[in-house]
Amino acid sequence: MRFPRGAALIAVAAICPSMVNGQDVAPIFESAPWIQYETYRAVDAPVFREYFEMLVDKFSGTEAFGWGVYQESPTVAYRITALPNTWQSLQDVNEQRVAGFEDFTEVEVDLFNRAWGSRHAALYAVNPDQSVVPEGFTVDDIRALPYNRVMVYRLKWGQAPAFAEALAARSALDREAGMDNFVFTVWWGGLGTETRTVMVRISAENRAADIAGFQSRQEARQAYMDEWRRLSGIMNAAAWEIEHHNQIRVADLSFAPEN
Repeated sequence: MRFPRGAALIAVAAICPSMVNGQDVAPIFESAPWIQYETYRAVDAPVFREYFEMLVDKFSGTEAFGWGVYQESPTVAYRITALPNTWQSLQDVNEQRVAGFEDFTEVEVDLFNRAWGSRHAALYAVNPDQSVVPEGFTVDDIRALPYNRVMVYRLKWGQAPAFAEALAARSALDREAGMDNFVFTVWWGGLGTETRTVMVRISAENRAADIAGFQSRQEARQAYMDEWRRLSGIMNAAAWEIEHHNQIRVADLSFAPEN
């Protein structure tokens, strides 16, 4: 059976600086200043579903760390786990999961081994100053927005400061314009990501709502569109690669602990 190397993750994770530095931090960022972001590839969709249904059932009624499962395609999926206390939370998550694995039956071990071809875990820290979310936005609110348009920027050497400054300025323009229905979260990669990696997540009810929201925001940006586009150009030029993903939360494979 393949176990996660939780101890190694803890040992190296302390080198990653925290990006939670906003003065007015939304509740979602207080609850999830860091996340563990797991990517599953070569997914066997029926087996993957059976495995996570089993996990949800195992943890049901407990106060274990919750997670969200997001599907990109039949063969690619993600699990996102909030880490409210950063390193201690990371250690606790890994200890809980390793302890759970030790109780697996042979059938459950077989599910684990067949559900996907590869798994990659990474840590991301939120940057509230570069994000745009409604006031009082919470983890429960984000669960109610299952569609996520995701961009992953892999920055050129030495370009992180220019990218960060441009993104912060662009988000400030949107906040000043009063875009209180915009859910735009920014996460800087730590352990498990290439230096420097930034993940941007735009959440909505569905793809149609995201498209409509983008069009309405572009209309609202007309007063500062030239500057918005200039800042976007700086961000794009700072990256050697920009990945685009569409992810949809799978509610029945996700787990929320009881309050």
